Amino acid sequence: MKVDRVTDYTMPKLAMAMNEGTISQWLVADGTFVKAGDPLATIETEKVAYDVESPHDGYFFASAQEGETFDCDALIGWFCPTDQAPTSQKDEFQQAQLAAERPTKSESAGSTQDAPKHTRIKVSPLAKKLAAQYGLNLVQIRGSGPGGRIVKRDVLMAVATLEKAVDDTKLVPGVSELARIPLSGVRGAIAQRTQESLLNSAQLTSNWESDITELLRVRADFVDRSEALGTRVSVNAFLAKALVYAVRQVPLANAVIEENDIVVRADINLGIAISKQGDTPYETSLIVGVLRNIQSLGLVELDIAMRKLIARVREGTATPEDVTGSTFTLSSTAGIGPAGLMSTPILNQPNVALLGPSTPIERPCVHEGEVSIRTMMPLSFTFDHRALDGEPAARFMSALDDALRHPHLMLA
Repeated sequence: MKVDRVTDYTMPKLAMAMNEGTISQWLVADGTFVKAGDPLATIETEKVAYDVESPHDGYFFASAQEGETFDCDALIGWFCPTDQAPTSQKDEFQQAQLAAERPTKSESAGSTQDAPKHTRIKVSPLAKKLAAQYGLNLVQIRGSGPGGRIVKRDVLMAVATLEKAVDDTKLVPGVSELARIPLSGVRGAIAQRTQESLLNSAQLTSNWESDITELLRVRADFVDRSEALGTRVSVNAFLAKALVYAVRQVPLANAVIEENDIVVRADINLGIAISKQGDTPYETSLIVGVLRNIQSLGLVELDIAMRKLIARVREGTATPEDVTGSTFTLSSTAGIGPAGLMSTPILNQPNVALLGPSTPIERPCVHEGEVSIRTMMPLSFTFDHRALDGEPAARFMSALDDALRHPHLMLA
């Protein structure tokens, strides 16, 4: 239905974890008539870029520029009943923006030596609020948003820098730098989320080895039929099936924490930690892709879906649904780290559990009363003690170990 009055258009919130978005491109010119469902803009978050559709029929006018970052629900445009721009409302919007960017009296008094008298500070409302809470001077914070705009992550990094500032972290004069990588964008998001995960949860890690000798024998049969199956079934697919088996024994492991509630999920949405190489050897990122309802997928289906998801993430074509809504996380270093490696992976909040498999190692073991060479896979299970006590965590690990040692259990 066509709008019958000037209607605000705000930055859409398309995922629970989305706090702000950057307008990468307007897909329509000012004054263009659009229908509900027509492509309107390309919005970038810290994880993916996606095209948003018009929610109304009407003539669209943008109040924000391409490259600008806004908090969710911030005004970025209008829908009008005619092709006449809402001039008065645009003026009000621009004046509000200038007021938000203008330093307060207290900020100006404390920064006369650091910046010119009429310097305008570009800052998001959330970042400004956080800076005030921590008593930080905005003039001294370097913005990583478009046009140098200060956003939430910049304030959090400034706080972290102040807390960790020590003399031995400074570069020694005369020592050259190989690279300098800003803690912003995806890298900044990873830094912020991993730090928050450790600060805001009671996580601990248990380590053990599972005998996967029989699993590898079963996998070899699937690999021999790769051409007929349409995929070379990976060990990660077997691990995912083992997780389904273990979650059925201990459903509490498939849960998320929402505010003051532990929410046990019925469907298993597996988060998979996927590494992505940047433009230089020093730039890498880690994105958690999400496979939904893996309890309903067969082994071959699961492997194909997993490969497609990884490809979308690494090619930059992942959708918001591809990177949100996990209920359990798999973070594997198998085939990358040294054989036998044990680790203590950090939880992917709000998930309460994460499995970290590492590169298998062959070692002599007692098997069925005799010493023989077996293939052992190191496993690290990190869990949030707020949701999982030691007893259910141990039962989960035992069930997982059973499935890996006896693959017929997970494939039944």
